[in-house]
Amino acid sequence: MKIAVIGHSSSGKSTFSKRVAQVYQIPVLHIDKIFFEPNWVERDKKVVEMEIREFMQGQKWIIDGFYRKLATERFDEADQIFIFNFNRFKCLYGAIVRRFKYHNQNRDSVCVGCKERLNLSFVWWILFGGRKKDSRNLLKRFEIEYKDKITVFKNRKQANHYLRSIGYTGSLNYE
Repeated sequence: MKIAVIGHSSSGKSTFSKRVAQVYQIPVLHIDKIFFEPNWVERDKKVVEMEIREFMQGQKWIIDGFYRKLATERFDEADQIFIFNFNRFKCLYGAIVRRFKYHNQNRDSVCVGCKERLNLSFVWWILFGGRKKDSRNLLKRFEIEYKDKITVFKNRKQANHYLRSIGYTGSLNYE
């Protein structure tokens, strides 16, 4: 089984991916973990692409995150694609909760040395930058092109319902 999980920042993609991986016993690649070096410095794109392609060589995988350059390759190979298309204010709320939970710490879905933060540029990204017209149109195009393998979640209740339907029995609180 190969699964791609994409969507807006702070919508719960990484937590969802870890839970699906737990049920199916599948390795997970969190793109944020390889996209950044410590202190949120972006890595060389060619190295990131090489690592994603290498991970995709596996028979089973979950790739969490939306790295546009290789999206079509991932989606072509994926058996399932989950899109987290949450309201921007729900995502901002998720970022705020996460900021308090992981204050001055690292989450396991990001590079070591990338301490949790919530600055104005990230708030702007959640509310506006990641939701520009071209991004919205791209998601719509993917929904049409891959309609047979896409599931769109508009809220956590829908994502949680899916998790329960595949046998996830743990907590449904999001990180």
